[in-house]
Amino acid sequence: MKRPENELTAKDFQKNTKTARRLLAYLLRATDRAINIKSMSRDRFNSRSGEIETSLVPLAVSEHTGLGFYRAFCARFGVSVSGADSEWGPIEVWLPEGRMRWDALLAAIDYSDLRLVIQENPGFFASFATNRDEIIGEDEEFDMFPEPKTVGCYIPKLPEVLIQPRALRTVWTTIGPLSRGADSKTGNVTMFGRELAINPLTGKRAYVPLFSGNSVRGMMRDQIMGRWLGLLGVKTTDLPPFRAHALLSGGHVDKGADGAKVNNEVRSRVRGVCPPWDLVAGCIEQQIMSGRARVNDAIIVCQETAWQTYGAVNPGVPLLEWAESLPEACMMTTMRLETHHKHAEIPESDGDQMLVNIEVIPKGCQLMHSFQLWGIDGVEPVTQACFADWLEDFRAIGYVGAKNAHGMGGIAFDPYLPGPGTPELPDPAIYLDFVEKHKQEAIDWLMSPKASTDAVPSAAKPKVKRGKKELVEEPIQPDAAFEDGLL
Repeated sequence: MKRPENELTAKDFQKNTKTARRLLAYLLRATDRAINIKSMSRDRFNSRSGEIETSLVPLAVSEHTGLGFYRAFCARFGVSVSGADSEWGPIEVWLPEGRMRWDALLAAIDYSDLRLVIQENPGFFASFATNRDEIIGEDEEFDMFPEPKTVGCYIPKLPEVLIQPRALRTVWTTIGPLSRGADSKTGNVTMFGRELAINPLTGKRAYVPLFSGNSVRGMMRDQIMGRWLGLLGVKTTDLPPFRAHALLSGGHVDKGADGAKVNNEVRSRVRGVCPPWDLVAGCIEQQIMSGRARVNDAIIVCQETAWQTYGAVNPGVPLLEWAESLPEACMMTTMRLETHHKHAEIPESDGDQMLVNIEVIPKGCQLMHSFQLWGIDGVEPVTQACFADWLEDFRAIGYVGAKNAHGMGGIAFDPYLPGPGTPELPDPAIYLDFVEKHKQEAIDWLMSPKASTDAVPSAAKPKVKRGKKELVEEPIQPDAAFEDGLL
């Protein structure tokens, strides 16, 4: 491609996601062309597309400016932006309509847009960058990406209560970095999970850090079951494996569980003897059961979630004023370096030291969180008291998320308070008295063997034999094991 004669500046572009996507793609291509194969191994050079794809998101998250992002990207691939190693001078980006120096191009991109388009599809940028052959009409590829419509100054009418009115809610403040892994790992970087959200105040999209209710529920199950077993004086290692698995991980759906008959005897007994199970439930003895506790996502307080959090975090402040005072979601995380020491002094040590970067929500951030208790036939007082007891225990422990042993996940919060129309929780003493009174019954149930199920055995179902002219049903005789009650 011949060097364009027209020189462009940042003023020639309107800052939006479409501009950011297009300019970044051409910038990365120009940078890829500046990579010197002598600065890396041939294998790494040939597989650089995959390395670019896996590095873009962590670099965009760890940096907070376009200049910082590009500096880190160039450092990774041994490229000098000043042109110290090139006869062509500073890196120059060639666009169909003209040429542009790298720093002028970055000035035309808003960093929040840069982060958004990278998280949207890093593979697209890696493919575009490493394609060194000019393709006629390839600039039209950017038209494939739809652009969101912005709301402008319109403020939609929002419900008066944006979290469940009949809920118990509080606001967490992080007193340690908060970690929650993403669905996939990016090289040696563990990202924080995110989800795409639309801000109704602006109509803009953003990838907002997500601390899911599922993460809270898993932690809740461990703590609430551990507390119950501790009150009974039973260790998890004392339990039959199938019982420990059901209580601590929710069990698993065995073959036939989804078609098993409802066994009210099993259901009533486990709910009656184990109030924590009544809250979190799961699958036990082929009975799939739902818990009474609804655990909501913890919503990080930022510009994109201001419309959700202002009533709980800072009531009385006008919504727009509240939103403008908050940082953007893209500024709510940072990177934390973890190391695995090599201990070279130990005989036969591999001598390797592993470095891992973990994306975290830093100290001093806030997240709004809420629970609901609900059941089609109501929630027993002892179950409510069990929940009240656990909330006190949860506040005293003050840890959520991953890497707690590494000093991460510390939170502080005021007691969960009931929203409008939500009754107060009963005294936790009701639950403690219940556990003491039914202690032996609970221990007997914990140590009991797995009960037989009422699933319809496959041997009792008629098989259909396909004949030439008609379908003939041939009932299968139950085997001896079934008749003896062994299955």
